[in-house]
Amino acid sequence: MAKGHITQKMLLEDLKKDNGEKIPQSTFSCKIRRNTLKLTEFQKICKICGYSIKLERNL
Repeated sequence: MAKGHITQKMLLEDLKKDNGEKIPQSTFSCKIRRNTLKLTEFQKICKICGYSIKLERNL
């Protein structure tokens, strides 16, 4: 189930718990602003927020 809302700070804390990697808030903000998140990072964020990603090939 998707969470109603989550702050950036809460998200970064959850990411740290999930994989042990600490991402500074300024670095994360820059990645969001520049659209430079890696797919694995985006997938982890979606998992934390209660969403899933489905990639389909258009025929």
